[in-house]
Amino acid sequence: MMKRLLQILLVSSIFTSCSKGHGNKLTDDAIDVYFEFKEDEKIANELGKFWKNKGLTGDRKQSIRLTKDDEYYFVQIIANDLKDPKNMPFKELSLLMQLQQELDTTVFKSSANCQIVICDGSFKPIVNINH
Repeated sequence: MMKRLLQILLVSSIFTSCSKGHGNKLTDDAIDVYFEFKEDEKIANELGKFWKNKGLTGDRKQSIRLTKDDEYYFVQIIANDLKDPKNMPFKELSLLMQLQQELDTTVFKSSANCQIVICDGSFKPIVNINH
């Protein structure tokens, strides 16, 4: 199921890399995971491992940013070449919701739940898939 999600997302070119300056960063050859607070480094590391282990990385290096408020962690991913992320097809939205549920049970299990947020190239939120 996650492989299918990757295919759909790559077809619509939803992931791309971004510029620096978005907080602390963990990096490797396939993914950069940005996070605001040093105490979230362990979760950011787990998020990066999850993303790679599920085969969600593409041909280009990806950037994800982890932010939080009092209630949720927000997994911010960058939309690229998606005509209107606010009108994302139901099938893609459903797969992202499934991914979010899996993140809740594997990466964020001892913390607040997460919400996936589609962003522009500078991590400005466009669409929270939960709203």
